Amino acid sequence: MERARNRIAVLGSGLSGLVAAYHIQKIIDSEQLPFELITLEQRDQAGGTIRTIQTEIGPIDVGASTFDIRQADIRPFLKEIGLDQEIEYSLDWKFDRFNTQDFIEADKVSYRGIPIHLNDLLQERELSFSDKVSVLVNQTFNGIKQKSTINITTSIFLEDRFCKAVSTLIAYPNYPEYIFGSMELCSPFFFDQHLIQLFGDKRRTQQLTKMELEELIDNGNKEFHLINGLHTLVDQLAGYLSDSILTNKKVTALTQMDDGLFLLTVNQKESIRANVVVSTLPLSESHHLVTENKQALLDFPKPNTSSMATILFQFKKGTIRRYPKGIGFVVPKRSAYHMTRATFLNKKWPSLKDTDSDYLLVEIGRRQEDAIVQLLDETILEIILTELQEILQLEGSYQSAQVFRWKDAVPHLLADERQELEKYSKEHKKRINDLGLFIGGNGLHGYGLSNAILEGQRLADEAIAYMKKNTQIEVGQG
Repeated sequence: MERARNRIAVLGSGLSGLVAAYHIQKIIDSEQLPFELITLEQRDQAGGTIRTIQTEIGPIDVGASTFDIRQADIRPFLKEIGLDQEIEYSLDWKFDRFNTQDFIEADKVSYRGIPIHLNDLLQERELSFSDKVSVLVNQTFNGIKQKSTINITTSIFLEDRFCKAVSTLIAYPNYPEYIFGSMELCSPFFFDQHLIQLFGDKRRTQQLTKMELEELIDNGNKEFHLINGLHTLVDQLAGYLSDSILTNKKVTALTQMDDGLFLLTVNQKESIRANVVVSTLPLSESHHLVTENKQALLDFPKPNTSSMATILFQFKKGTIRRYPKGIGFVVPKRSAYHMTRATFLNKKWPSLKDTDSDYLLVEIGRRQEDAIVQLLDETILEIILTELQEILQLEGSYQSAQVFRWKDAVPHLLADERQELEKYSKEHKKRINDLGLFIGGNGLHGYGLSNAILEGQRLADEAIAYMKKNTQIEVGQG
């Protein structure tokens, strides 16, 4: 029983779970605390949506892959764990837009594809005369203030600030939902506060200094990956935690006992006790564990989910007759095409630019448009190849192609449910934390790799502080 009282259980070994466990174990070791850490992973290996594959040109990430320092600068963390020499910045960031006929080059000073300067925006080919009139009117009269945007979605924010076409044709394709969530559901405060900083007030861009603007605009020095793949990050963290990660352990129930300890039911037959539980599972997976815990008394909104897939194509040089000017191309939502974004890896990353073939990573699946992910690989490849033949004017087929899937990977909440979740965060967070339950994970406070690292660090600090207080060890002392 005493051992269980000193035990911290981390649920999930995706990136946020690995970071939380790493940070907890680091504090235990450095302060010589009498705590025991276990990390429970339902799959047979750690890593979550991170997947690095080996190819003839080296490792390539086909799942989560890149960091954007505009979201959060996690380079100090990478330096801490010895991976700062792995950082490689992209050659460029910009994607052309495909408008069903040709590529529209993203050659203007922009943020997430949205031109910063009004004159540049008014020259966008996809905007009709009526759209441009709406932009001028809205720029004049709809100077939305920060305080009035918290209850509207990002799509509505952009429509009010510019027009619907800017939101759907220009902005939406440049916001992958597995990194940012859904523009149609999330407030810009949750989704991307830089939008408010740049476009929330018509005077704001004019007030930014040249250096402040440079830190936000789209260019290659904002995005980076790890040369040997993100699995080097997983391996580094998992290696540090080798004694505490238990794979093939799915937590199916979570109950708090009369003695204050949590009873975790694992694989519907095993039981593990712990004083503190840190859930880094996606919001869609942790929902039932939280709402079925009678002591927590939480009315936690249940998210919908969407699936995604990627396809890594290798094309012999000369097969592609029409290239975008940028590093790839994006496709507006609700077009006739199933793909959402395509990236030429050999145009994006310096270490791949001299390859003998074109390596194209195609992304498919977004909210309400992800049925294609459920199809057989052969069917998906046939559909996407047909689209690529039309867009890139292929002369021949691919040399190789692999499909990778992440079912129900992205949790989504409706706008009013997101507001309820904010209410939970304010009113119930302390109460459940007082029980020793700490909740994070994809979709709760954000999306993407940077958010996962920040979530892990936050959860670790909260869990350790609770354990020290609960076991009468003063904070800051081992």
